[in-house]
Amino acid sequence: MSGAVRERRPRASVLFDGAVTLAAVVTTVLAALAFGRDAGAGQWHDLALCVVVGLPLMQLLTRFPFQINTRHAGVEVQFDVGVLIFLLCFAAPATAALAWCLCVVPTGLLQRRSWVSRVYNASIGVLFMPVALAVLELFGTTGRAPEESRYRGLERIIRVDMTVPELLAVSAAVIAVFVVDVAVSAVSVAIQERTSVKGELLHTGAWLAVGASVAVGGLGYLGGLVESRLDRWAALLLVIPMVVTMMATRAMRTTRDVARRSEALFEAATALHTQGRRADLARALQKHARMVAGTPAAMVRSVGPAEDEIGVPVVAGDGVVLYITAPRRRDPAQRASDEKALEALASVGEAAFFRVSASEEMHGLARRDVVTGLPNRLQFAERLAQELDRAREASRLDRLVVLYLDLDGFKSVNDRFGHEAGDELLRLVGSRLRDTLRGGSTVARLGGDEFAVLLPDCQDVEGLCRRVLVALRVEVRMRGHVLRVQGSIGLSRARPGDDVGTLLRNADTAMYRAKATGKNRWVEFRPELLEEEIARLQVIEDLQQAPAEAFVVHYQPIVDLQAGPDQDPAARIVGLEALVRWRRDRGGGVEPLVGPDEFIGLAERSGTVVAIGDSVLRQVARDAASIQQHAARRLDLMVNVSPVQLRHPDFTERVAAAVRQTTSSGCRLHLEMTESVMIDDDTVGRLRDLAETGAQLTIDDFGTGFSSLGYLRHRPFSSFKIDRSFVRDIATEPTARALVEGMVKMGQALGLTIVAEGVEHPEQAEILRDMGCHLAQGHLYCRPLALEDIQGVLSGPVARPLSA
Repeated sequence: MSGAVRERRPRASVLFDGAVTLAAVVTTVLAALAFGRDAGAGQWHDLALCVVVGLPLMQLLTRFPFQINTRHAGVEVQFDVGVLIFLLCFAAPATAALAWCLCVVPTGLLQRRSWVSRVYNASIGVLFMPVALAVLELFGTTGRAPEESRYRGLERIIRVDMTVPELLAVSAAVIAVFVVDVAVSAVSVAIQERTSVKGELLHTGAWLAVGASVAVGGLGYLGGLVESRLDRWAALLLVIPMVVTMMATRAMRTTRDVARRSEALFEAATALHTQGRRADLARALQKHARMVAGTPAAMVRSVGPAEDEIGVPVVAGDGVVLYITAPRRRDPAQRASDEKALEALASVGEAAFFRVSASEEMHGLARRDVVTGLPNRLQFAERLAQELDRAREASRLDRLVVLYLDLDGFKSVNDRFGHEAGDELLRLVGSRLRDTLRGGSTVARLGGDEFAVLLPDCQDVEGLCRRVLVALRVEVRMRGHVLRVQGSIGLSRARPGDDVGTLLRNADTAMYRAKATGKNRWVEFRPELLEEEIARLQVIEDLQQAPAEAFVVHYQPIVDLQAGPDQDPAARIVGLEALVRWRRDRGGGVEPLVGPDEFIGLAERSGTVVAIGDSVLRQVARDAASIQQHAARRLDLMVNVSPVQLRHPDFTERVAAAVRQTTSSGCRLHLEMTESVMIDDDTVGRLRDLAETGAQLTIDDFGTGFSSLGYLRHRPFSSFKIDRSFVRDIATEPTARALVEGMVKMGQALGLTIVAEGVEHPEQAEILRDMGCHLAQGHLYCRPLALEDIQGVLSGPVARPLSA
């Protein structure tokens, strides 16, 4: 913000003040012409004497103005009407009129006000003369001076014969001048401030001002009387009433100034704290500075006060300092009062600027992501709504494109390296997207690892998506590791009838399909994708409404690979893995059991996995007694645990209860969890708490995540399962066989029990046995069975041999 804070004046205000000035110019020209037509030596002498006497008196009297309007610093009355009456008593009409103009114009232009105020005050003062002349002519005061007058026989506007009609005429002229002054000024202020003329006219101070004006006008008449009838030294007697009048005027002005400043400060405090923008606040401060200082010349600007001004700084925020300035009064007391009032206004202004700054900052934060600095979901939605309207008007809806981006594998970065590393990665991705997409596009972070891109006029969608995929391929080094992150993109084009929510939902749906079909790719939205998403949401809704008994547990045996071939097949079973099945009710009948691969991911997404996991844990604890009874020995019961369950605050207590129940039944409880919980530093304490309950901890699907010897050494795991994707190919691919053998040796070195999953062929079992793998499970031995069926396997001959 630079320069002065100015308000644009209404055009009507400029025209009205211009009309007043034009009328004053015409009046001055007519007075000069009238004087020039009859000018003689005597008239020139009278004109010079009038100016010599009148101009100093005008300068003196204008220092004691009376403020009528306490709301605006514009309507004030100056008691120079006394000089006007004196001139009309002293000189001929043409001489008095020109002398008045020559006194008023310099006095008005030399005031310490803005040039607009100076010209206006000079103009309105010039018009007092024709108003007074008209009233006096109406009352018939014109005539020759009486014989006893020093100017007997000369034509005067006021004969100065001390009659009652003449006194009434003088009073009427003074009142008429006062009314014209106040009325014209009130109209000018009302137009400029956009208020009502009635509101500007009706003020209690007007009666006091009328009385003071009549008194000062009476002094002018008395001065004319003394000058024309007595010795001129007698005019000194007028000093006493003049001083008394001026002192009374000053006292009234001081009292009203205090009231005006108090009212103005209260109104300023109310008005400034209702402004919501810096520009509006600066304009309001300018307006109320005039009211508080009592002068239209008060100003708010970025430069400090000049030598003839007083000024108070206002801290406006963001390093900006404004100054409230006003003309410096000659009276030290008035100057001190002005400074205190402006300091109070400055305090109110600083508080208002601070509030607006805080509001703007909060407004910006509410629409900007704090991590990346990009627009957030709220601001993105606002811009998308604006661009949708523009695209409809321009008939280019098909070129408005929204991309929904999601980083692949971002959660593992947070789990492995912490949220600070994750935030660093998000900032890097945001910066790359910003640099890649320019020219009217909007890049926003919607939350988590999700970004959105808006392109109002995209004509090459395929090229765009290729560029974005490249931008999402971020490679960053963190703590000695090189991380490579990719992304999946969903794309939606605007169609007639689409709104912000529809476009975002369609792009989000397409993004989920891109993830489901291999990631690191882009998919454009098609209506059938929405149908599939609706089906997934229906699954989530059914999961949320499903009772606990809808989830049943099947058990798959885990066998000892190192047991002798002559051992009873059933005796080779050392444990059972509990696998949940969902008996889904679709309203038209119970469907076949649904496997975990079809609903566990959605259960984790919706949070229902916690309730499902608790139900499975309770069922396994209840089944433990029956399982031990049929097996006649201790078995390990393995239960899968979701990372969502692990973060639940009551999970440790629930596991402890299940451990007590299974232990009393003669079995041992194992908790299976993926490697993602192993690498999360926040879960270390929870893992130790679980181990202290007596539960055994097992890493499931080992080798598919962030496998690390360091994590295995410092986490309380007792075993791990080699993922079926490695076991499947060990008989045919040397690489897969070498990987599995390395895992087995690593587990043996760390003293961990090793379980091979997905064993389906005898060759696989033989290779694993030769490697030294301890345990195995898979369809080669037995499929997952219900409790009744697994009891038969444990207690008697099995339908299928358990030998390899």
